[in-house]
Amino acid sequence: MPQTTFSSFTSSSTASYTSKTGETKTWGHRNAQQSHRDAEGNTYERSLSQNLGEDPVYEERQFDSQGHQRLEDGGNHHDLRHQQGRRIEDVSGEK
Repeated sequence: MPQTTFSSFTSSSTASYTSKTGETKTWGHRNAQQSHRDAEGNTYERSLSQNLGEDPVYEERQFDSQGHQRLEDGGNHHDLRHQQGRRIEDVSGEK
């Protein structure tokens, strides 16, 4: 009997740099990936990527049991700018 499997990965990082003139630059990025395989062997992959101060980008892909990508909605790239998404913001300099 085929099994259902699930995996998930999340990472985020930030870095700051202060120049000799006192100017501070901050970078940040987060990434999340999720994969699910159902009992029929179909695979569903989701990923979210976001840079500091930018809107998140969400992608979803589906593959059949033979490994062929499905394009059921005519595409597989979803931009969250038109949905309720959260934004990473630099709050280190706030007073």
